[in-house]
Amino acid sequence: MYTIAQIENHLAGMGHGRTLSKVVNKFHVYERAANNMMSKVDVITLMRTAPLTNAVHSQVYNYPLPSDFGKLIDLYPQANRQSRDFGFQVSADTFDALKLINNKRISLESENGTRFLRIDWDVNTNRTLDAVNSANNWSAVGSAANIVADNLFYISGTASLRFDVVASGDGVKNESLDALDLTEWDEQATLFVWVYIPSPSDVTSITARWGNDVSANYWESVAQTAQADGTAFKTGWNLIRLPWDTATETGTVDPSAIDSFQLTIAGNAQTDVRIDNIIVSLGELFEAKYYSAYMFQTNSGTWIQRPTTDTDLVIVDEAGLNIYLYEVLMAAAQQMEGTDSAFDINFARTMLHGDPGSSDPNMRRGLYSKYKALYPSQTKKQTSSWMTGRDVFGRHWLR
Repeated sequence: MYTIAQIENHLAGMGHGRTLSKVVNKFHVYERAANNMMSKVDVITLMRTAPLTNAVHSQVYNYPLPSDFGKLIDLYPQANRQSRDFGFQVSADTFDALKLINNKRISLESENGTRFLRIDWDVNTNRTLDAVNSANNWSAVGSAANIVADNLFYISGTASLRFDVVASGDGVKNESLDALDLTEWDEQATLFVWVYIPSPSDVTSITARWGNDVSANYWESVAQTAQADGTAFKTGWNLIRLPWDTATETGTVDPSAIDSFQLTIAGNAQTDVRIDNIIVSLGELFEAKYYSAYMFQTNSGTWIQRPTTDTDLVIVDEAGLNIYLYEVLMAAAQQMEGTDSAFDINFARTMLHGDPGSSDPNMRRGLYSKYKALYPSQTKKQTSSWMTGRDVFGRHWLR
């Protein structure tokens, strides 16, 4: 690793002794050079391993990524990984179409500018608290109105529960569910519920209770202000995550007989809110190995997208140093004037990409080619087809 000050010492010599005084916003130049380098090679010194923020649950598909996530290398259970614990990255349409029948599939996707990881991995079996296929035994909390089963808009089963929010804090409750024995999952599991939000700007937060009733012996979740994957509420179905370990207990809840659930919404009035498919899941902790999208660190070790001081570090080794220096030289030379700038750009380009016409065989390959040979990319490749069966003639067919 090298400090920005050390990089500038190199550049002073490479740039014919000129200073960087003509370079506007020099730290942005260093960032652009890093982005150019990372777009051409996967830099081995940027490999990181980090646990996913949330445990992975069966049939819960969207998970937030580390803030500096660049490219996925591997995804696996945090403990006791087996030889078959190997995930395949597929396209978004393949993942979604086959998510109920596949296993150990991964899809990197984005919505409204936020990237997230979709994971279809069978872990601990979920328990259904209520499939919400009818309005039986559901009643109003506060001034909620028009509580009915909706047989058109639903996530699973045959229906969802539709109601109107008249005032902040309105919701629905059911204290006559088939009791679940969650003794072994007490204060460890996570509850999930699908909520259809017609107007997300009118929702401040969503809170739930569960227990032996919802008035004297219950757990109450922390108010949730985003979807389970950390993205903002949206118009349509939102999966809400309700961690048990951060909930607050009122009274004394018997975990062997959980038969009550309540959901309330803080915010403004809106019609045709819906809930569906309340499940309980223990999940499993996973880790992701990935290439960071940040090439810099502060001197205290925090990964950053752009340096801000001369003591910040560039995370490259000796093999990557010259590549980065020549990328910076080209980026800086674009702001310089005179014939030296054109010379610097051409020289740096030749060093990076080689000169196929050179009489020196060693010069025909540039630094990038040599780096790729030394450190081949370990990025998980997306698969688009695989063997799924045989036709009537015994031949494999692809999907």
